[in-house]
Amino acid sequence: MRFLLWLLFTAGVLVNAFINTLAGLTGAAHVAASVVSGVLVLGSAVGLWLTRGQDGDRARGAV
Repeated sequence: MRFLLWLLFTAGVLVNAFINTLAGLTGAAHVAASVVSGVLVLGSAVGLWLTRGQDGDRARGAV
């Protein structure tokens, strides 16, 4: 599950970078695409936070 959330997070960041640099969208299309990629990034980040381990996913014995 966490692997899929990491994939979604990475995809959202890459899509956001593409939208803001190469897509050539203007106006409402740019806003809509940015909102969709933002929801993807925030949703996957929240999912990763909610599925973290008790120790915050740190290895046992880590300082």
